[in-house]
Amino acid sequence: MADSEKILVNKTNLDSTKRVSTPVGETLGEGEILLKVERFALTTNNITYAFAGAGLGYWNFYPEPDPWGCVPVWGFATVIESQCAEITVGDQVFGFLPTASHLVLKPAKIDDVAFFDSTDHRADLFTWYNRYFRCAADPVFTKDSADVQPVLWPLFMTGWMLAEKIGNAADTIYISSASSKTALSIAWSVKHQKCEARSIGLTSKGNKGFVEGLGIYDEVQTYDDLKIDPALKSAIFVNVAGNGALCSEIHVALGDRLIESVALGATHRAPDDGTLPMPGPAPELFFIPTIAEDRAAEEGFATTHQKFADAWHAFTPWASRWLELQLAHGVEGIEASYRCVLDAKVAPQQAIICSWA
Repeated sequence: MADSEKILVNKTNLDSTKRVSTPVGETLGEGEILLKVERFALTTNNITYAFAGAGLGYWNFYPEPDPWGCVPVWGFATVIESQCAEITVGDQVFGFLPTASHLVLKPAKIDDVAFFDSTDHRADLFTWYNRYFRCAADPVFTKDSADVQPVLWPLFMTGWMLAEKIGNAADTIYISSASSKTALSIAWSVKHQKCEARSIGLTSKGNKGFVEGLGIYDEVQTYDDLKIDPALKSAIFVNVAGNGALCSEIHVALGDRLIESVALGATHRAPDDGTLPMPGPAPELFFIPTIAEDRAAEEGFATTHQKFADAWHAFTPWASRWLELQLAHGVEGIEASYRCVLDAKVAPQQAIICSWA
């Protein structure tokens, strides 16, 4: 059997990477399965995982000796060995994977649609990331959307659930980093859930044409030309960019008309020294791993997942019209792609799908 390949990053210096190659000779324990990672996406979402690795525990999913860490990704894998009676060799799964070519899991709570990894070190980590979907019976999976699923699945779930929460709570929703895939997922969901709020996308001059061309926002403004409608009565700000200076500017400009400030991402990763004025409601993190699990607990996972699947199948034909997929092969191609994403050299309409072969 071929060696297992892995790419690690320095947790305190994300520019520093190293490759690790080890034999895939581990004997599976009772109930374990060995997966071969087939393809996965690299996006700014994964860079956010790396930046938040210590604070939110992302380094703990696939632990490595300090100072190294394994960046988690979303993608597909195939079972190539199984000591679990309910999981068959050849089964395809979708879920949270390491930046590695192979992975051992210990399935538990198995049903037709999904199972959980019960590996000891993941017992106290976020449940949402420990669930793996079995593609053969997963209502989300189709061959037609398989190429975009690793890129957009977690981002669209965030946008879909956030739109349900805030779409009718204010007159206007301002969304920063409007060209990002997460922001576009929010705007699409606001529009297609027939929410009452107007959506205003905030973006750079260079990306304004792309964002306007999608026709998904009610209005698009640039960061250096922010306009506040004097008639506006209430607004919500969704900070996808993670830019402290922009967040401060929005809070100051909207004043007491700002009723909610949502912290969501870090596409810009601008430093915030904590001294900027931030009047109005304190920014609150919308953290989809807890939001989604709370929702599933309230109405039942099968119900929530089917609703998400229905929304997903409506969303992906639109997304596929503008999403440009680039392919990266082998450890060298994956490592180079990681650096491109880290250095923000990937255009908003582009996404990278990686495979080890």
